Amino acid sequence: MVLRGGFDRSDARNLVVVAAIVAVVMAGLSEGSVGIRITVGVVAGVISGVSFLVSTALIERYKPDHW
Repeated sequence: MVLRGGFDRSDARNLVVVAAIVAVVMAGLSEGSVGIRITVGVVAGVISGVSFLVSTALIERYKPDHW
């Protein structure tokens, strides 16, 4: 099934997995109070999610036909 923007279900699942892992790791590695750690994790997760979407869109657009 193709979702909006030409992404597959597996792309959506991978996006959530990547963003969640980055958020947890950044929250664990950052210093400060719990609120600051959660904020850092959320921001890092969003940034990694956007990067994942852009790179996936570029790969889908410019990949060779034999992939």
